Amino acid sequence: MPRRSPSLLLVHAVWATYDRKPYLPPSLDPHLQTMLGRHAQEVGCQLIAAGCASDHVHVIARLSSSVALGELVRRMKGASAHELNHPWRFTEHFACQLGYWAESLSPADLNPTIDYVTSQRQHHDAAHPAERWASAPSFSGNLR
Repeated sequence: MPRRSPSLLLVHAVWATYDRKPYLPPSLDPHLQTMLGRHAQEVGCQLIAAGCASDHVHVIARLSSSVALGELVRRMKGASAHELNHPWRFTEHFACQLGYWAESLSPADLNPTIDYVTSQRQHHDAAHPAERWASAPSFSGNLR
């Protein structure tokens, strides 16, 4: 019988739409959150919170001790993009930029980060400068 490996691995991850196009209308938020939660669960992880702006997605997830962060993000990005291209029928093919930005969270940071993630629509307007994840060298390219 395998031994359990209890862990508490919390992560905040962000990815952007291809070319930072404003593909994500507010009406899509509940559907996208459901998709992201389902795809996280498929790999044994738990979506804690998700929030969108028109051109990027933030998630907070509890990572399973047996799943790599890259696998979780790949599943959430890829499977949700695939779903969005079928029933939603965007005028252009929906895609995300390559890569993502992520940081680990301590349990003490969880509630403030949830508040931040779930208020993305209110947070992003012309008065707010780019966030640190948006200007990270490995994230700022427009590669597919």
